[in-house]
Amino acid sequence: MNETLHQNHSLQETLTNQVGQYLQEMKEQDITGLYDMVLEQVEQPLFQATIEHCKYNQSKAAEVLGLSRGTLRTKLKKYFDDKYCGTKDE
Repeated sequence: MNETLHQNHSLQETLTNQVGQYLQEMKEQDITGLYDMVLEQVEQPLFQATIEHCKYNQSKAAEVLGLSRGTLRTKLKKYFDDKYCGTKDE
């Protein structure tokens, strides 16, 4: 459990630092839609890494992510078209 907390803290620190750096670099420019931009930037690699880690098993990946399989499929289709959502017949 302690290791999990450390990993989460490390990820949180990394994201905080990266967003802070982005904001610092953009200080002269108007920034809008940062929330949606960050979600899109983080979600895609999160889903890709997880589905690959789970050897393309959507049920296992959904469990790891804490999502329903249907929600996972919707997100995979959004970011990857049918790359990870094909049927066994394809």
